[in-house]
Amino acid sequence: MTTALEQPRSIEDREARIKEIDARIAELDEEYANARMPDEARDEWNRLNAERDEHESTVAELRRRKARLQKIAGNPAATEAAPSYAPSVIRSRGDEIYDVTRIRAEARNEDDFRDKLHDAAKRAIERAGFAGVGRKREQAQERAMELLSTLDDQRGTLARRVLATGSPLYQRAFGKAVASLSTSVLSAEEQRALVVSTDTSGGYAVPFDLDPTLILGSDGTTNPLRQISRVEMTVGKEWQGLTTDGIEVSRVGEVAEATDADPSFEQPEVRPSAVQAFIKFSMDLDMDWMAMPSQLTRLIQDAKDDEEADSFINGTGARISGGGDRPEGIVAGLASASEVPGGASFTSHDLYDLEAGDNGLGPRFRARASFLANKSIYNLVRQFDAQGGADLWVRLGAGMPAELIGYPAFEASEMPTTPTGRYMVLGDFSQFLIVDRVGMSVELVPHIFGASNRYPDGNRGIYARWRNSTKILVHNAFRVLTDDES
Repeated sequence: MTTALEQPRSIEDREARIKEIDARIAELDEEYANARMPDEARDEWNRLNAERDEHESTVAELRRRKARLQKIAGNPAATEAAPSYAPSVIRSRGDEIYDVTRIRAEARNEDDFRDKLHDAAKRAIERAGFAGVGRKREQAQERAMELLSTLDDQRGTLARRVLATGSPLYQRAFGKAVASLSTSVLSAEEQRALVVSTDTSGGYAVPFDLDPTLILGSDGTTNPLRQISRVEMTVGKEWQGLTTDGIEVSRVGEVAEATDADPSFEQPEVRPSAVQAFIKFSMDLDMDWMAMPSQLTRLIQDAKDDEEADSFINGTGARISGGGDRPEGIVAGLASASEVPGGASFTSHDLYDLEAGDNGLGPRFRARASFLANKSIYNLVRQFDAQGGADLWVRLGAGMPAELIGYPAFEASEMPTTPTGRYMVLGDFSQFLIVDRVGMSVELVPHIFGASNRYPDGNRGIYARWRNSTKILVHNAFRVLTDDES
């Protein structure tokens, strides 16, 4: 009587099973790194390794038999070479840098493993094409390298993502899947590569060199808040920090006891919430992958900029049921103590009240302060000059923003177009935090149904999902002009 393991299986089936086993035992090793496995996990480890040894031994025997038969038949040149069983299954010359299992096997310890992961990830970044960023390729490379050096955790989560999604095999599999909106066109090898980077909701990780959460798809001019604010990234679910309004110091003699500066510290926590975008297109549209990378990057980046332009300004900051924080917008989220009431009409006096009026911005925050307002509001300010010769503006070249009463002035299209509500902000935007969780995934929607929800309407789609949020770290670092005269 034979067991299930001993049932006749082809060489290809056994090799595919070996790769699956390698991927699973690597997961178990990573999950219980530097710790004893519980009994259930240890049993699975031993069972998988025994099965792998059996498959490998059987494959070797089958290949020897085939080689013998070929030799007998007088065709020794047809003898097959023994395969490699690395789960990464990337065999092209030079592509071994993407094989995480090989890297782990060569590492002396966990620290050496992380170092080797980073070395391999850096080489992958150097090779990447970064389609869609145009002449900013070097800038994208520098950013990816910087994040790898400053952001990655002890497990090398970011380095693993770079290697998993940056391999030629994964890039090919992802491109074919997106172009056809189906994984059925993929080879078995490509399907296994794509499964490695499937997230918990079934989406596929975007190749790192197309991922706008990892590289800069725009220069920040569309969304000035990313240009002037504090931007932090995390590979985990939550960002934690430490902030204070500042400490006091005192001058003392040569020998004197230190005094308690008594700083007030806060520990803000931000849990990025999910953002989604849906890209719909007609089935008649020929989706050639040669043009798709740059188009995909541009479309998703534009969608991100549009959503962030609104939520980073007008977000409520409320915790979402089920996890994640809505962005705390720089306008909607400011405390009422930061409001500066304007006069009956918008005048140049309001600008100076924001800066140094009775409730103006404190001296501590003026050195790094900037204005943020809609262009329509700035146009009204320009009319102050025409009417009263106030000489409020200084126009700078080389792409730098104009200065308004000595402070850089940035345009935000989602702020009010008229002097109503909260319509102009002056503050130190290093105290406004943007948190991005690294990693974007997409899901493929091969058919979209019409209004009846019964029949396809001839459209397809790509559903993209990423995570970010914002928080005002120090409310006192900002002043917002309102139309409230009280």
